[in-house]
Amino acid sequence: MPQIYEMTIAGHPLRYAFLHPGTRFLLNPLPRRVEGEDCDIAVTPEKIELGRNFLPPDSSDAYVEYRCLIELTARALLPYGGCVFHAAAFAWRDRAWLLTAPPETGKTTQFLNWQRLHPGEITMISGDMPALETREDGSVWVHFSPWNGKENLFSRTSAPLGGLVLLEQGRENRIAPLSPREGVSPLLQQFMALPETEEELYAMAALLERMLRTAPAWKLINLGDDASTELLRETLLAELKERGEA
Repeated sequence: MPQIYEMTIAGHPLRYAFLHPGTRFLLNPLPRRVEGEDCDIAVTPEKIELGRNFLPPDSSDAYVEYRCLIELTARALLPYGGCVFHAAAFAWRDRAWLLTAPPETGKTTQFLNWQRLHPGEITMISGDMPALETREDGSVWVHFSPWNGKENLFSRTSAPLGGLVLLEQGRENRIAPLSPREGVSPLLQQFMALPETEEELYAMAALLERMLRTAPAWKLINLGDDASTELLRETLLAELKERGEA
């Protein structure tokens, strides 16, 4: 009989059964042991073998299961208007801001630059894969998750979405608004769910639409230097001033 563990992701308690005992120790915060046999999420041996194809060949079974849990959790949140999103999420001025880009594009660099240039201003919510939640009032909230990147940067902080920034490395520092039309394709790719039904696909599209309707988005072409971080901060501050929230 498998042991059942529970994690609360984006405000929703989800129950997990792990194939490998070491998997739960890779999750941070650790899931808690609960009574009962029912679970919401369990990785099958077939899913493990499929997932192994996308990871380094020396990956342990526990690590492969840990990675597979991301996609299964993202899909489990879709019926509730939530998902797991690939981004660095930080809290600033009572809002959550998402820096999203492919791996090794400088998300953590921007956070660390800001932290050094303006100590105490920002708090990392999740360094890699925050969980999103749509609330009854239509707002989108950003939460930490157990998958916080190799630096394991996170805090037990949640905040309503303030804006999204799509990062791109370049030979200059330049930022411009990202229209919904321009943002749909690259931002959809940052959701960690792989929809298997029309309902899941529509739920993911509805969440992205809600994000783009309730929060501004920008594209930041950057060098990863201090000047790029100051440009980012000035842009977000100008947005808050325009809203009367600065």
